[in-house]
Parts: sequence; C-alpha cells; structure tokens
Amino acid sequence: MIHQHADVAGLSLPGNDEGHRANDAPRAQIQTNTLDFAETTEQGQALAAMKARAARCGCTLHQLADDTYLLTRWNCSRALPCLRAVGDLLRQMGGRP
Repeated sequence: MIHQHADVAGLSLPGNDEGHRANDAPRAQIQTNTLDFAETTEQGQALAAMKARAARCGCTLHQLADDTYLLTRWNCSRALPCLRAVGDLLRQMGGRP
C-alpha cells in the first residue's frame, strides 16, 4: 500500500510535482567534484587496507575525529598522526604489508 504522504527526503510519488521542483536546481549545485571523490575513495581504501593489516597483527585501528589514528592491542594503545606512521609501527611489530 502506497501512502500519499511518502514525500520523504526528496522522494515523491508519481503525480506529486513538488519533488520535481527540487530537481530543477542549477547543474553546478548537483555536480560533485570528482577529484574530491577520488581522494576520499583512495583514503578509504588505504584505511581499509591498514585496518586489515592491523587485524593480522592482532590490533585494531580507529580513525579519530581529528584525522589521527589510534592503534590498540590488548590494554595498550598509541595515537599516531598518519597512516604512514601506523604502517611503520606495524612493521616494527612484525606485520607484513
């Protein structure tokens, strides 16, 4: 059963033209910056790979709000400024890339 009040988050039912007016925004507002998207995707992939590498060493890796990283194992933890520093520490612990 479809309700007539289903206009949620910009979605609209056929016959309800209010949702279509929001789609008439200038194209500049709709386009995403592909360079920013690619950078975000690369960072996400690097973080996922580093989390997997940390897991193989028995550690967990968390990204903090200030874009630093927290590497934990048992009751110990260390804050690190970047993924390169995380990789260096994991290498010292015996973790292979």
